[in-house]
Amino acid sequence: MGYKFQFVTLAGFHVLNHSMFKLAYDYKDRGMAAYSEFQQSEFSSESKGYEATRHQREVGTGYFDEVSQVIAGGTSSTTALTGSTEEEQFAH
Repeated sequence: MGYKFQFVTLAGFHVLNHSMFKLAYDYKDRGMAAYSEFQQSEFSSESKGYEATRHQREVGTGYFDEVSQVIAGGTSSTTALTGSTEEEQFAH
């Protein structure tokens, strides 16, 4: 492990933890408004290539839903996307 690897993982650790701390701190005082502002910041980063706003896609939910449907013969009742707020994002 060279210096670059250590730097990137250390930076990632600090960014992840500090951003979560900031969100929790702001949430304590302002509730969901703090989370909403955080999400708006995420959405504005999409034009730069940020994709984590579509977290269901990032973790493969559509794939696992399809596997569940195949196994259940198209009658699975435990899929995550159908009827969810993210369903429309996967139609494109």
